[in-house]
Amino acid sequence: MLFKIDVGFVLLHVSTLTIIIMSYLIFKVKSRSQLKNVFLGNVVLLLIWNLSTLAEVYTRMLTGHTEMVLINICYISICFLPVCILFCGIIYAQTQIKLSRKHVLLAVIPAISVILIWTNNLHKLFFIHYSIYNKDAVYGIYFYLHSIYSYVCIFTGIVYLIVFSIKNSGFFSKQSFLLILGMLIPVIVNVIFTFNLAEMSFMVNSIAFTFSSFCIMIAIFKFDFLDIVPIATKTVLNRISDGFLVIDKNMRIIDYNKTALDLFGRVSILKRKDSLFKVLSTFESVNPNILEKSLKKIETTWKPVIFEHHFKEKSFNKYFNIEITPIISKENILGNIILLRDISGYKEQLKIIKKQQEQIIERECLASLGTLMGGISHNLKTPIMSISGCIIALEDLISEYDESIDNPIVSSDDHHEIAAEMKKRMGDLNGHLTYISNALTAMKNQVANPANRKDMKFTVEEVVLNVDFLMKYEIKSNLCTLITRVEASPDKKVKGDIGTFVQIINNLITNSIQSYEKINDDNRINALSRKIELSIYETGGSIVFKVQDFGKGISGAIKEKLFKEMVTTKGKEGTGIGLFLSSAKVKGSFNGDMWFESQENKGTTFYIKVPSLDISKE
Repeated sequence: MLFKIDVGFVLLHVSTLTIIIMSYLIFKVKSRSQLKNVFLGNVVLLLIWNLSTLAEVYTRMLTGHTEMVLINICYISICFLPVCILFCGIIYAQTQIKLSRKHVLLAVIPAISVILIWTNNLHKLFFIHYSIYNKDAVYGIYFYLHSIYSYVCIFTGIVYLIVFSIKNSGFFSKQSFLLILGMLIPVIVNVIFTFNLAEMSFMVNSIAFTFSSFCIMIAIFKFDFLDIVPIATKTVLNRISDGFLVIDKNMRIIDYNKTALDLFGRVSILKRKDSLFKVLSTFESVNPNILEKSLKKIETTWKPVIFEHHFKEKSFNKYFNIEITPIISKENILGNIILLRDISGYKEQLKIIKKQQEQIIERECLASLGTLMGGISHNLKTPIMSISGCIIALEDLISEYDESIDNPIVSSDDHHEIAAEMKKRMGDLNGHLTYISNALTAMKNQVANPANRKDMKFTVEEVVLNVDFLMKYEIKSNLCTLITRVEASPDKKVKGDIGTFVQIINNLITNSIQSYEKINDDNRINALSRKIELSIYETGGSIVFKVQDFGKGISGAIKEKLFKEMVTTKGKEGTGIGLFLSSAKVKGSFNGDMWFESQENKGTTFYIKVPSLDISKE
């Protein structure tokens, strides 16, 4: 028996020293999590238990009897430690808890137990006879109530710790093994001690719980037990909107989150160890070849593969962005993680944005058309009046010719002169009608729906003619001068809708007009001082359209945002839509580019560069 006591005595010293070291190490952990704090509370209670047990052993060795005050101090730790273990398990499972009244109530029975222990001589409810050896101790009625409550708290805390450790790191992980071993040993020892299944000293319990804390400490520092925010990992994965599947090299499903379960559950049953191909076979809209090609690519490149897929089944209709990432360990691919990001909402937003953009473009077209119609009506007045004049002249010539028939004084030269005059009037009519025809073509180009004009082409000459006709009135009415320089071949062609392209050029010319000061009765304006230059030239395989003015220029604050946002230099009079959409149209409809140069009070130059068609390939 002496050897057993000696061994226990030595182990008690070792466990006390271990607890002191653990307290210091845990205190140094930078984490301020609830889990660290509650586990530190566990260790502090164990330290109180061990130190008071040591003090009691030394007192008994010196005086020959047990000092109950020291035993009572031990029981402060013994009573509250089960509750602390319970909190440790709950917080480990939930990451963090908000303390409430129900949590405070957990400490009521331990508090009553401490009071009854310290007043035990008055009522004998806890101990009828106390002994440091379990075989000699006689327990009171309350002791069993206290023991039941303590075991419920300990077992509940252990279940939380073990279950959620297995969920997070697997049943066969070292962390789970340490937790299971560390928690079961003190429980087994405590049960043996409480129910007198074997003779044990009082100090054995504190040594067993110290062993438990030592195992948990290894889990803390070796496997980052406190730092991984245990259940947070699983909780976050279950709550994120993206579904994920973990598959091994044999395409078996290893793990998945709740989102993936909800997604696949509408069509198929998702089970661990099932073949992913078996699950996908139940989907009508899935082509397994895409997945096989992606996996083969991963095996070759070791890089993630991203693609988009439309799941169109009876129960749901969604778009997903699918990312497959290899799991690599020690230069081996162990499996893959398949992330499914639902982009259905994004797709719907794109449709709304596209519809809104079309509406904006339509409003812009209508606004431009309103302006153009004013200019067109003015431009058409001259040829119409000229046609009217030609018709009157022809009528006079016809009357003159009719009167000259059988008139002896009218010579053949006079007949030839009348015919020449009629021919000249007919030539004038053809010229005016050609002008009107070009005008109607220009109008048609502006009014026609671009969506109905696929695979269209236009020449540089057509652009110049359309711009000249459509902008002629606006240029003249604002006392500006448009100088056109064509250095590119007039027959050079560009692929796209001429109406859209001419509208973009016209918008730039309109902006140039508005860059000059407004016309009023007080200022005398020379049209040559309000010059706008349209230059067209070739560079490489592209054609550049350059619109330059010498007006007020663009401020630095606007420059950075001009093609990125709907900003304007015109204050309340501008919408900021024109340049923003013009840039988008040049890039989207003509595969071109648009940029500008500007200096305040010196002017602005806009450039549009579009690829020209290779005539040899047409």
